[in-house]
Amino acid sequence: MELTTEQTNQFHRDGFLLMESVFSPAEIGKMREELTLLKAMECPERILEKDGTTRSFFAPETKSKLFDSVVRQQRLVDASKRILDSDVYVHQSKLNTKRAIVGDKWDWHQDYIFWHKDDGMPEPRVINAMIYLDEMTEFNGPLYVIPGSHRDGMSEEVAEEVSLESESEWFKTYQKSQPYMSSLTANLKYTLSDESVAAWANKRGIVSGKGPVGSVLFFHGNLFHASPSNVSPWDRDTFIVSYNSIENPLKVIDNPRPEFISRRDFSPIQPLGAEALENYEVVEVG
Repeated sequence: MELTTEQTNQFHRDGFLLMESVFSPAEIGKMREELTLLKAMECPERILEKDGTTRSFFAPETKSKLFDSVVRQQRLVDASKRILDSDVYVHQSKLNTKRAIVGDKWDWHQDYIFWHKDDGMPEPRVINAMIYLDEMTEFNGPLYVIPGSHRDGMSEEVAEEVSLESESEWFKTYQKSQPYMSSLTANLKYTLSDESVAAWANKRGIVSGKGPVGSVLFFHGNLFHASPSNVSPWDRDTFIVSYNSIENPLKVIDNPRPEFISRRDFSPIQPLGAEALENYEVVEVG
C-alpha cells in the first residue's frame, strides 16, 4: 500500500491518517477468531481490566502465526517506511479490547514518553498502525486525537504518581504485581495535564477516529490521544502495531521492560503479501 505525497503530508501536518478498507472482512474475521483464543490464555502478556476481564494482549505475534503475518503485512510496513523515511522494525504490538458496557477509558497521553523514559527510545521516529477489528463509532469508546499536537514534541507536564485509594484490593495488588503495570492499565503512569489538553483542543479541536471494520489509523508517537469508557452494548477491539525506525534503536538501560512490551531486536522487518493471511486457517494458539 503506497501512500501518496498528499497523504504523507497530511500525516506530518495532523499527526494521523485514517485509511479505510485496508483489511478485508475475511481477514478481520480471522483476527477476531484468534483474539478469542488469545483472551483465554493465562500469561504475562494478557493485561486485565479492573473487573478481571482482558484489557490488552501484548505481542500476540509471539503466540499466533496469524498475528505474526499481520505485523509483517506489506501494506502496513510500506506505509510506515514512507512516513518514517527508513526501514522499520516492530517495537511493540498489542490487542486492545473494549468490551461492551465495561471497557475502561484511556486518559489523555502520548505514547512516546513511555518508550523514551521506560525503554530508552532516543527520538520519536515511531508510528502506530491501529487496525479496527470492530467498527469504531461515537458510542463504543472511540479514540480521540488532537490534530497537530505531535508538533510540540514530548510534553513534560505529566503526573507520575497515581492514587489507588479508590480501587479494589484485588486491583491494587494487580497494579503493584509488576513495575510495568502502571504503563498498561487504566491508571496510566504518564498522563497529559488538563491545561495542555485544553490549550491544544481549543486551538485545533478534537477528532473522533470513527471508521468501519478493516480501517487502519496511523498516528504519531507524540500525538495527544485518549478514549472514553465503552458504555455501549457493542465491543470495540483494535490491534495496534508500533513501528520504529531502525535508525532509532533503543539505548541500553538498566532493568528494561520485558521483550513482549519493548522489543530489542532492531532487524528490519521482512514484509509479507496478503496471501499470508488469505491462506491462514485459524488453529489453537500458544
